[in-house]
Amino acid sequence: MNHSTIRESPSTRILGMILALVILALTLPISSAITEDEEPERIITIDDVLVCLDGTDGEGELVQLHTVTSVGRENVKVNGVKSKNELLEYTIPDELLLADANFAALMMEADKYIGYPFVYGASNPKEGFDCSGFVSWVFIHSGVYNTGRRGATGLHTLCDEVDPEDIRPGDLVFFHGTMGKEVKGITHVGIYVGNHMMIHAGDPVGFADLEDEKWQGWLDCYGRLPFEED
Repeated sequence: MNHSTIRESPSTRILGMILALVILALTLPISSAITEDEEPERIITIDDVLVCLDGTDGEGELVQLHTVTSVGRENVKVNGVKSKNELLEYTIPDELLLADANFAALMMEADKYIGYPFVYGASNPKEGFDCSGFVSWVFIHSGVYNTGRRGATGLHTLCDEVDPEDIRPGDLVFFHGTMGKEVKGITHVGIYVGNHMMIHAGDPVGFADLEDEKWQGWLDCYGRLPFEED
């Protein structure tokens, strides 16, 4: 049997090489070159941000933001008192802190006292906090607004009421009936932190779910203190 040999011409080989290169180029991942004058996009995280806490002495202080969470935290003994109740685990989304410098300043201060005990009439870290003492301390020492040391009713009188659909982090949440039916008017206050959650001086200081049946039954209204929104 005769075998005929097929010879490829140079032009055929060249065309084949070109076709192979085209196929290879189409299958490789496409990447954009960064020139010397360009920098890759940098994602800003909460650890990159500083917030100014004005303080009570009028001297500004730059504080690095951090995630605010009760996860992994324990109750703190203060002046011989320690809560026996468990902390509700919750983490404030970083994007809420990054969106509002006033809210971030409030939470940098409030975060220091997660796990502190509830002590009726107390309003400082050396003794513990009751609900209004905690809210007053956080607003004053964050530099956001000087409420003075007021009770829950006094804080309510400072606020403009806010419709539930308009609440935002940093607003106050007021309750009635938390001290029994015989005590009339506003009896408890916390700070709204978004996502139907608040931080407050319960026992201990920590987060609470406003959609919980207990809090829904006591909910009175929402209020906003008259400071400028950032």
